[in-house]
Amino acid sequence: MSQPRRSFYVILPVFAVLLTLLLAELAFSLIFPVPFSLEKNMYFEPNSYTGYRHRPNAVGAYLNGVEAMANSRGHRDEEVVAPKPDGTFRILMIGDSFTVGANVEQAEAFPQVLERLLSQNRTRSVEVVNAGTGGWSPFQYAQYLEHYGDELQPDLILVGFFVGNDSYVDRFRVEDTLTAVLGRRVSREKALGWWGVIKVFLYEHSHIARLTLTQSLEQHNFNREHCGDFNAVYLGLQERRLENHIATPSRDMQALLRANVTQIASMGRWSEQRGIPMAVFLFPDESQVNPLLRDAVVDAAVLQDYDFNQPQAALRVLFAEESVDWVDLLGVVRADERCLYMNDSHWIAAGHELVAEQMAKYLHSQNLPPE
Repeated sequence: MSQPRRSFYVILPVFAVLLTLLLAELAFSLIFPVPFSLEKNMYFEPNSYTGYRHRPNAVGAYLNGVEAMANSRGHRDEEVVAPKPDGTFRILMIGDSFTVGANVEQAEAFPQVLERLLSQNRTRSVEVVNAGTGGWSPFQYAQYLEHYGDELQPDLILVGFFVGNDSYVDRFRVEDTLTAVLGRRVSREKALGWWGVIKVFLYEHSHIARLTLTQSLEQHNFNREHCGDFNAVYLGLQERRLENHIATPSRDMQALLRANVTQIASMGRWSEQRGIPMAVFLFPDESQVNPLLRDAVVDAAVLQDYDFNQPQAALRVLFAEESVDWVDLLGVVRADERCLYMNDSHWIAAGHELVAEQMAKYLHSQNLPPE
């Protein structure tokens, strides 16, 4: 067989495959366009100030199937108008996945519940902007406020501080944060790898690649039969968090705690310069309020090494030193006999209701919002 004929039999199959892929790509784009994949969370994008944020107008879904939709500003909330409408009292709520309302419906998240509570029997409009973002830490809260706070024109700033994640996190530069690729939060090393770059290009330019790379959405049930119904993954998570409640934290841990409080204090200074009140709400971890969980993860022989009033006790001192107003919800949640947590560490709808009620009670004591 001559060389040209052999080349023909090699080139023809390659050409046929390429033509088939081209026709398939055209068919998908015209008849069945493949959307960007559903993130098993909110859908994220990179951000130069906070590392990542919710992609505006993107739709994701939590692992239990609850829809996770962002508005045009990247909030899990209704649309937020800027400039702020006349006569509106706007509360800016900043926090992590507890604030955003992970694994509950948007209307069940405590910022939305708080808005409804504060709007009762009032002639003046009250708006609570839910700027929570899953996985953020105090550094990112401060960055968000510094770079986006003015355009939202808040009259009050509330910060949700989850002690399980925010107390000892070591993240004080944008370079230390995660970024986002294909809607998912990833390390910067992984995002800059050659395979990550290729995947992003293919995903953004090809329906076939998008269909191939999109993962099916798993369904998880985080609900419990009773307050002692824990799965193995959740117990492992709580075991790793036990160091947050150690009675005598190391010098390095104390330094991290103070550094994270310093981030919150910078938010307080930003607010004070603009004449805007700010308060921090401390959210407890479940091991602090559920004896059944504590018994499951702490060996009785070392129980004396832990103080489950920490880190709140230390945080209260540090916030007082920085003149930051705080509200500790540990006692309130501990006194509630209901099982308020899911096996993903977040609150069920009843937990969000309790938090919103406590926030409304505090604001009432401060004559906020004004009549």
